[in-house]
This record gives sequence, C-alpha cells and structure tokens, in this order.
Amino acid sequence: MSDLYASLPQAFFDLASRKPEAIAYSQPLIDKQDSGRRRRRREVTFREVKERVQKIAAYLKDHGFQRGEKAAIISSTRPEWMEADLAVLSAGGIVVSLYPTLVSDEIGYLLYDSDARFVFAENEEQLAKLFELMSRECLIPAVENRPATSVELKFTKIITFEKTKPHALVASLDEVLYERPAELPQALYSLSLDDVANIVYTSGTTGPPKGVLQTHGNHLANIRQARQAGMCRPDSALALFLPLAHSFAKLMGYAGFTSGVRLEFPAVADRSSSRPVLESIMRDLREGKAEIVPLVPRILEKMREAVIKRSRERGLGNFILRLTLWAARKRYKALKKREPVSLTVGAAFWLTRYWRREIKANLFGRRFRYAISGGAKLAAHVQEFFIALGIEVLEGYGSTETCVATNVNRSGAIKIGTVGPVLAPDIEMKIAPDGEILFRGPNVAVGYHNRPQAGKEAWDKEGWFHSGDLGAVDSEGYLTITGRKKELIITAGGKKVAPENIEQRLVCSDLISQAMLVGEGRPYCVALVTLRKAALKTWAEMHAENITGDFNQNKALVNAVWQEVQRVNKHLSSYEGVKKILILPEEFSIENGMLTPTLKVRRQEVLKRYGSLINALYSSQY
Repeated sequence: MSDLYASLPQAFFDLASRKPEAIAYSQPLIDKQDSGRRRRRREVTFREVKERVQKIAAYLKDHGFQRGEKAAIISSTRPEWMEADLAVLSAGGIVVSLYPTLVSDEIGYLLYDSDARFVFAENEEQLAKLFELMSRECLIPAVENRPATSVELKFTKIITFEKTKPHALVASLDEVLYERPAELPQALYSLSLDDVANIVYTSGTTGPPKGVLQTHGNHLANIRQARQAGMCRPDSALALFLPLAHSFAKLMGYAGFTSGVRLEFPAVADRSSSRPVLESIMRDLREGKAEIVPLVPRILEKMREAVIKRSRERGLGNFILRLTLWAARKRYKALKKREPVSLTVGAAFWLTRYWRREIKANLFGRRFRYAISGGAKLAAHVQEFFIALGIEVLEGYGSTETCVATNVNRSGAIKIGTVGPVLAPDIEMKIAPDGEILFRGPNVAVGYHNRPQAGKEAWDKEGWFHSGDLGAVDSEGYLTITGRKKELIITAGGKKVAPENIEQRLVCSDLISQAMLVGEGRPYCVALVTLRKAALKTWAEMHAENITGDFNQNKALVNAVWQEVQRVNKHLSSYEGVKKILILPEEFSIENGMLTPTLKVRRQEVLKRYGSLINALYSSQY
C-alpha cells in the first residue's frame, strides 16, 4: 500500500481519513503517587493525531517555516516526537533527528551543519543546551572543503513538549495546539518520493558525524519491505521505546502512523529529564498489549541477567525458576546437537511450562509474539537463552544509509548467528571481493548532507552502497556479519562511537601516551592506555610511589590516570564516555606487533593479547 503514496504525510493523512476512530497509539499515565497498580493508558485516535499534526504544521507556517526548511527534534521517545515529525514533513520540511543524550557542543555542530533554525526540545534539560549555545560561540570542526570555524547559533523558534520557563523565543506544545485552526497543509500536495524527509546523523570512523539524506521514497519502501517480510500486520501492536533519533525506531514509528500498526509508547517517567528510566519502560512493556517488541541487544542482556540473578536467590519460587532455566537449557542443547532429550530433562521441561509462560509475560507482556533485535550484534548465548525459554528473538540488520532494515530472521525460521535474509526481493545484496557487504534498492538513502566526497566513497557509480561491514551469505540467503571494515564501535545498546576522536583526546594528557577504546558489542566503553615513561617517572618521584609491577595495582597511579580520563569524559555523551581503564605494561610498537608499519594500532592483535584482562573489566556486569 505504501507504493500508492508520494510522501509519508500523504500516507498518514489518507489512513487518518479512512480510519479516523482507529487507535493510533496508547501511552501509560503516571499518577502522582504511582501506587504500583497497573497504570491507566490513554488511547489516541487517528482523528486526534491528524488534528494535532495539522495544528503544529500551521504554527510552523505562521512563523515563517518554508518548504525545504529543516527542523530539529531533541527528545526521548514519546508521541509528541512523531506528531512533530509528521507536522514538519506535512509543511514540506526536513526533520533533523538528534539524540537527547548529546552534549551541547555536539548538538551545536549538528544544528549548524543541518542549518536547522526551528527546534523541538523536549524539556528544560534540552532547552538549557540551546540557551548555552546561543550565549557563546560554537566551535565547528573542518569538513571536506569547509574549514573549521566558530559561529553564533540563532534560532527562529523553539517548541518544547513540556512546559518551561517563559521566553520570547520559546512556545510550549500546549500553546501551539490551543485554539489553532486545523487545516490540511498545502505543501503536502507538492511532495514527491524523491524529496528528502530526514537528515539522520551517523558517526564515521574519523571526523565529525555525517548527515544521511533519507527520502520519503526510502521510508515508504522500507515500510512496504518490512510488511512483505511479515514483520507486522496492520492490526499488530508494537512497543516503541527505542530512541526515535535512531532510524530503527523511526521505521517502527512511520509504520505505525502510515500503515495502521498500533504503537505503544512508554510513560514519561521524568518530565524534567530526557534520560530513559529502564525500570519504568519494562513495567509498561509488561503491562501493555504489544505483540512485537523491537529492542537492542543490551536490553536483552539486562533481562537475562535479571532472570538469572533472581533464580540464584533463596526461596521455593526461585528454586522452581532455577529448575525452569536448567530444563530449558538442557533441552535446547540436546536439540541443537540433534541428541535425544533425557527423560529427566523432558519431564522437568514439561512440569515447568507454566513458569516459562510467566517469564515471557513478566518480561514482554501477555500478548507478546516476538522481539526484533537490531542496532548492534546480538550475542549468540543471549539469543539462545531466550529461544530455549520459547521466546523468539529475531536478529536483524541495517544501517542509517539503508533506511534502515535490510535483513531479518523470520519467525519460525531463525538461524542463530545470522541476521537473516533480505526483507524483500527489491533489496539487492552482494559481497564484494574483499568481503564487504553492498546494498542497492529503493530503501537506500541518496547520500550525505554537505559531504559529497564521503558520499562518493560510500556509493559507487552503479548505485551500490558500501556498508563498511564484512559478511558472508549462505545457500539460503542468510547473512552473517563477520567483522567491520570501518573502525566504528557499536555498543550493546546500539550506540555508535567513533573511537579515534576520543583516543586523540585521551593522549592529550600528560600521563597517557597511547589509547585504544574498546566497546564493540559491550555495555559500555573502556580504554586501554599506555603511559609516557618520563611523565610516569616524574609522577612517581613527586608522590614517592613505587611503580614496579602491575600498574593497575597502584591505586594512586590509577586515580591519577582516571582523573585525566574524567577530563575527557566531561566533553563526551554518556554512551561515549570511558567507564573503566586498563593500564598496559608496554607501549604499542612495530616491534611487539601492535602497530603497523604506518603506525596504526593493530586492534585485533591488541584485543587478542589482552582479551582476558579486557573481559575482567566487564565481569562485574555478568
């Protein structure tokens, strides 16, 4: 059905006109006392959403918003994000998606690069960042042919989702919606599939983030492809709590508002902060009616850890939980090896069937069908844990540049360790001679904003997008990711971290001579550092410390290095920040095999050599 429309808002308005009383989304409401009872949910119809979208679009037009203009959204995931998003698109504009966890300098660069003068800011926390940027010059790094500069940022209008302190430049969403005529935006009729709908910034291996240009046609094609793959039906209910600044969540949001998939948003647990409250999100998931739950591997890891931790506690109930996990694991291993299941295991598995249903319901709700894991690599042992319990987790794959999903395992046809076959026949996939995965299709984005050279490097003359990932395809078309051609870290939470910039900041320290960031598929980033010999000797003399033996056993030295790391962390987003350090006994060199002849760190060699020590840094999390 998506192919019938020329734009995302056209698909939305058509659906809203055909099914005005259908539920577009629901959201739990938190009472002041929040006594622990099941939260009440507000249900919003397409008629109501249509009216809100039209009013926001009219407000933008009244304040000079023009076709092709950019509007940024800085917020956690909530219905207002999608309503503002559709309003901007309806007015003929382009949405710039920003993570609310970004620090002010990072936001400043993205707003300058995109030239977004209209901003939707969630609350006082985000508004404070914008006011800070307006109060000083913002340093803008060099990009391709654009030299480094410093600028004063100015905005035409800021709209907040929460009520904030009065300011001439700021209006709350309540003010925008109050007694405003709801007219169908005229720009809606001139939009085409080739018009840019979104600029979504993605971190590169080096340099500032790149803004991916995603068209209306890209999004509509991917929605249709997801439906062709059987990922969701028009009558499905889908939990949407992942960051809408990420294309994975954006796909789910657009699918809901253009094809009728009912969305379940999380409650706003803290109206003064954009930081997600995981306990509240998990409660909403448990109490909701979602059938499909898109998430990132880190959430699955936390769920697994919580279940295992509880099973190790005392009490009859936890003993039965232990038995349930044991029987499920033993049975799964036997079936995986194609061995017969013993009578003991079979009986225990049958006796604990009720508890398996309860685990599923307590984690995902009573109507749950399956989870879709994306945004980062899913560890096989985590996926096996859930599948053994009868909880389907479908691992998928995609990127911001492929807008977004290209591959996914299907329900009932999961191959653990793979990301599945392509969603639809019109997604072309091939493996280059060097093992890099290439894609071509109507969902693939058209390039990078203000980065023509980077675009030429990523898209070849035949239209193939070079993903930067290495992979292999089996006889049934299932794709396995075998490595990364680009040195880009993706944490277990799906956050993308460019290590080089952080490493360069770390070695600005007087003590630290070299640094290597680690965090691929991990819950957070840690740094391996080496120390400057002269600086170390001076420090030891000043503090009368003995620096022989393992540096990591010297608390005073570790604290001194940690203080240097903390100075860097102040300028990083929370997911980029270094959480732990490991001081290495020797520097990286050509002689010891940890540097190439061109003095680049051999990352795989370092990981291999110090693997056990790196694992020890994360051991407290498992």
